[in-house]
Amino acid sequence: MSSLPSPALRVVVRGSGSIGQRHARVFRQEGADVWLWPVRDRGLGGDAPDLDEATGAHLLDDSTGPAALRDAFVVVATDTARHVADAIEALDAGAEKVLVEKPVASSAQEAHALHEHPRHLDVWVAAPLRAHEAFRHLRRLVGRLDRGGSAHVWSQSWLPDWRPDRDYRESYSVRPAEGGVLRDLVHEIDYATVLFGRAVLLGAAIATGGPLDIEAEQAATLVWASADGFDVTARLDYITRPATRGVVVHSPDGVLEWDVAGARVRHTTPEGEVTEQVFDHDLDRDIVMGAQARAALTLRPTDPVDERIARGAPATLADGIDAVRLCDEARAMGARRTAHPHPEDRP
Repeated sequence: MSSLPSPALRVVVRGSGSIGQRHARVFRQEGADVWLWPVRDRGLGGDAPDLDEATGAHLLDDSTGPAALRDAFVVVATDTARHVADAIEALDAGAEKVLVEKPVASSAQEAHALHEHPRHLDVWVAAPLRAHEAFRHLRRLVGRLDRGGSAHVWSQSWLPDWRPDRDYRESYSVRPAEGGVLRDLVHEIDYATVLFGRAVLLGAAIATGGPLDIEAEQAATLVWASADGFDVTARLDYITRPATRGVVVHSPDGVLEWDVAGARVRHTTPEGEVTEQVFDHDLDRDIVMGAQARAALTLRPTDPVDERIARGAPATLADGIDAVRLCDEARAMGARRTAHPHPEDRP
């Protein structure tokens, strides 16, 4: 195998699934020297290749991976149940910064050990929707609303369409301890709290049954009040075709809409005048993740929030845990409602 390069631009991606490979490819496009450390040891050595064919990244194994973490920028793209342990391993090994894929953990309680780590302020949590130009434009428009309002956030799709070449029942999404829409679609919770302020959950409805025949929740509807004076509803599900994703904000100062799939932001004034902007770069996922990668490499989670958001940086660890905590609360509230049905629903 090749010797390790200078650590200045070294990125180690832990996990070689689809998202790990995308991170490896994007960071290479950003000029980093990328090393991919699969969870399943490929037994490198001898005549084995030292480059990953899919991404062009250098390959590590369990004998070389731990040493490569020191002074590197580390991306944790393993299964959710491993996120905390893999992030702590990287910090303990001397990683310069760590970017953890979403969700940061299966629950806020599981993230406690990472939050208590002496170097927890060196941890990012992936949040690529923050890197969309349309999102940043929408945030500026929301910031001009003086009197609050209401918002509806949604991400609705059909889980079998996510990876058509793979049986969805074999994915982590169906595992009740790691998957479900609240964890899978936590990005919506994250960006909504950036737009509208910290959330206080008021209600939740969770659907564990449905057409997919899986144990994890297939749909969730949340209602919360925000610190900035907005009433917010969120609908997340795996059971809708065709896929649709976006947010609409109603206020005395007009209506704002973000069509995520169309990369389009529309502003309707109180007088009915409509202004629409399309952000073509948002349609290329690698460009969006490249913006997140650059921000994560050059900024720190402790930098001013406005600078981080303006640059498309990931979420901080505290932000990532807050989003998971809201999901935990929704799941618990939904479970209580299932356990105590309305009198009319009782036999």
